Amino acid sequence: MNRLNWTGYNRIVFTIRSNDVNVINSNVIVAFHNDGAVKIPDKYMRDGFHSINLINDHKPHQYHLDISDLPRDTITEISFSSAANGSYMNMPGNIDIEISDITLAIVQSSSKNVGWEPTDGMIVASQLGYDQYGRKSILVNGNIPEMSFKVVDKSTDHVVFDADLIKQNVDGQSVLVGDFSKLSQPGKYEVRVSGCSPEAIEIIRSDQLWSNSALDSLNFIYSQRCGSPVPGVHGTCHTDVYAEHNGMTVPFNGGWHDAGDLSQQSVQTGEVALSLLEAASTYREEQPAFAARLDEEAEWGLDFILKTRFGDGYRATSAGTSRWTDNQIGNFDDVRARTHNSAYDNFLFAGIEGKAALVTNNTQLKRVLTQAATSDFEFAGAAFMEHPYKREPIMWEHTYNTSKASYAATIAWTAAVLFQLTHDDEYRFKAISAGKRLLTYQERDGIDVNGTVVKGVFYRDETHTVFQHFNHQSREHLFGFALAELINISSDDEQQLFKESARMYGDYLLWLQQYTDPYPMISSGLYFDDEQKDTDSFYIQHLLTDSTAESEYGQQLQNGIKVADHLYVKRFPVWFSFRGNNGVLLSTALGAATLGNVLHDAQLRQLAENQLYWIAGENPFGKSLMLGLGHKFDDLYAVSSGPQVGALPVGIETRGDEDAPYWPQFNNATYKEVWISNSGRWLSVIATLLKSSSKEEQQ
Repeated sequence: MNRLNWTGYNRIVFTIRSNDVNVINSNVIVAFHNDGAVKIPDKYMRDGFHSINLINDHKPHQYHLDISDLPRDTITEISFSSAANGSYMNMPGNIDIEISDITLAIVQSSSKNVGWEPTDGMIVASQLGYDQYGRKSILVNGNIPEMSFKVVDKSTDHVVFDADLIKQNVDGQSVLVGDFSKLSQPGKYEVRVSGCSPEAIEIIRSDQLWSNSALDSLNFIYSQRCGSPVPGVHGTCHTDVYAEHNGMTVPFNGGWHDAGDLSQQSVQTGEVALSLLEAASTYREEQPAFAARLDEEAEWGLDFILKTRFGDGYRATSAGTSRWTDNQIGNFDDVRARTHNSAYDNFLFAGIEGKAALVTNNTQLKRVLTQAATSDFEFAGAAFMEHPYKREPIMWEHTYNTSKASYAATIAWTAAVLFQLTHDDEYRFKAISAGKRLLTYQERDGIDVNGTVVKGVFYRDETHTVFQHFNHQSREHLFGFALAELINISSDDEQQLFKESARMYGDYLLWLQQYTDPYPMISSGLYFDDEQKDTDSFYIQHLLTDSTAESEYGQQLQNGIKVADHLYVKRFPVWFSFRGNNGVLLSTALGAATLGNVLHDAQLRQLAENQLYWIAGENPFGKSLMLGLGHKFDDLYAVSSGPQVGALPVGIETRGDEDAPYWPQFNNATYKEVWISNSGRWLSVIATLLKSSSKEEQQ
């Protein structure tokens, strides 16, 4: 293109006919190049790309792509491409795609995709429904003629609740809030606001609220199975992905594919398997058939993490691939998995295996998991004694960003789990020891923040110079896990010490809510303005960056909230290439729910549930982020296996160095990429909330 100015147009329309043969998920990537004020693609190769999952029926289909948020003042190129990444059942395949009738267009109105204000005329609500005894609210833009709302019973068309809308500000933007938490009768309703389209909502019993989304999550997890045929998606796959160690070869297929690509991460498969087991345990009495399917799927994942142990501390940990290999070992497309003896990974796996042994109702599996857990804990301890806090050798390992604080939390949690499993006091001693070390990484004296003393936040290490952050891979929940288990196994003075720590950490999480209120999303946390100077820490937290990230760190903080000298709160994490905060929110929610249960704190449980509401549609865009959940959701980046009901993406991102939500119409990694980790966390949060006492008793 000859440096064309497309700013007068906000849509591009084109026709695609897909005649593919034996292609798994026919798709096209549309890419734009802009050489104007804002360069596209960006340096992280995230902006300017859109993935389309095609209808492969040999018929022409017209596609409308919203380009209203695409920098387009100097367009130099548009391209359409499709990757040849392996064929269905390894049969001869053919890519045959026709693109025609490319047209620029103007649509008079379009949805907002950046900032805190909802689109004019839209009511933001949970598309999943509302907990019978929890908080309930809707949000609308301030441009309406009347400052009131009504809730109408759909079965009778009678108004059952009406109240004024309350004006609130988020980052200088006006939002109107309608709270109807007092309405607790289960049923189907409609919310009406003058000047807005009515919004259908539902109030559901606490024990039934999340059941449909749990079933959808199971559907997505199953669709991502590796090594097993998934009807309608793919055949047996990746039998030529393997790991070698000490003269032995282990097939590295099984568990579940990692994300929109086809990589495999053993840690994530283990965590998802445990999530499935935990969900099964909560549904076993009321929904035994559903629980049995959750158990079955969990055992598929546990089989993988057990078979990839070499029995000497080494295990196959990960393999990166974005192609359907031909399942024949010895030719060009084989994939070699990574193999490590990682102290941290073995500590974490020991905890996963031990907790799974406590939760499963399969006696034989319980015995095997117990053996694996105790052995892996010994391997981890030996490796840790030899090389304490040794870093993963390659950035693609999903535990690469582990800090000393995360180490201590993991060891404390795992040892406490093994004590409950074996009743061996040596594990209890190690758990308490790691727990006390964990407290040295916590802010216990307090930080003065505008006259408020804030305690409980964790630092990465004992120097207290860098706060513990997560921006993509998040295991924030391990802090809550560790403190909860330490409270359970300790007594007297030690128990009081850990309860005090848990209370401070819980209060810190509750304190963070104010910076995104009235939205249910919790803020990312506290940041010092010089954390980038600790380059050793900085570059294991922020991958695929260069030295410019250090100056960009300061710019991102400036767009946050300065709460004291050299101290900021960020609503969204500081991040660069990897963006989208569902994983961060769900991990934090899991920790909050866990502490809410052990401390009998309804506010922490509500905080956890709030994160699910944000994902289910209580966000400025009024969209459910789970594919198939509700009635307003986007297609996701799932180029390998195709879109599947129940998929969760990496999450809502920010634009540039801003600290406001951004949900582009475009569909690309990482923000809209499906991610198996988030589905597991979703199930774990639900399971943990269901373990709490009934909300009716808490009122």
